[in-house]
Parts: sequence; C-alpha cells; structure tokens
Amino acid sequence: MPFSVDVLDEVGFGELGADRVTELAAAAFVARGYEPERMGEVSVALVDRETMRELNLKYRGKDAPTDVLSFGIDGPYGEMVGEIVICPGVASSEMGIEELVVHGALHLSGMDHGEDFEASEMSMVQDEVLRDLDGGG
Repeated sequence: MPFSVDVLDEVGFGELGADRVTELAAAAFVARGYEPERMGEVSVALVDRETMRELNLKYRGKDAPTDVLSFGIDGPYGEMVGEIVICPGVASSEMGIEELVVHGALHLSGMDHGEDFEASEMSMVQDEVLRDLDGGG
C-alpha cells in the first residue's frame, strides 16, 4: 500500500500539482512521527465556496465557508487515510493553499489547535514543516 495523494480540482485552480501535494502531506506526517511509506491514500479536494459552506454546516454546524476541513477515514496507516477539502476562494494570504494542505494533513495525523491557532503547537509544527520544505530549516 504505497502512500499516494489524489488531487481533485473541482474549481479549476490549476496551481497545485499532485507531486507537490504529496511532498507537503508527507512532510507533515513525518513531522508527527509517521512513516508515509507505510501509509495509504490521502485525497485533496479543491471546492467552491458553496460546497465548503455546505460541508462546514453539515459537519461543524457553521453556516459559512471555511478555508480547510479534514476528514479522517481509516487512520494514518489505513488504506484511505482521509480527505482534505480546501476552498481556494477562502484561502488567505496568511495561509495559502500549500499551508492548508499541511494544515489538513496535520489534522489527519491527530493534531488540533482549538480556537487560537496562532498560539497552538500545531501552528509551530506547521511553520516548521513549511520552513523545512522551503530550505529554511
């Protein structure tokens, strides 16, 4: 069961290749002590604001779109690790699409940040993963 990431671009974003998404997700899992070569599949879906609003309402009770949602399925070493859903239309300059992939993967690895993301351990791990990938670590 080789680690793989499937990208479904429902909005024609076109700027996020499967190789880069795989690199981002794998780096997040490694930072959490997982071995991607033993993991299954992660699905990343890029959706519009309305789809994201519907998902956020259904699963979190919030009637507004959000930037990213993660849905664990079989766990880190399962056949289908989970799905990361990203809304490029809500992504901000503070947390762009690549950051949201890492953010979603960290959620799939079991991390959470509560209400104050900036003060959380998850924020520090996310920054470290991105810094390391960009050659700054």
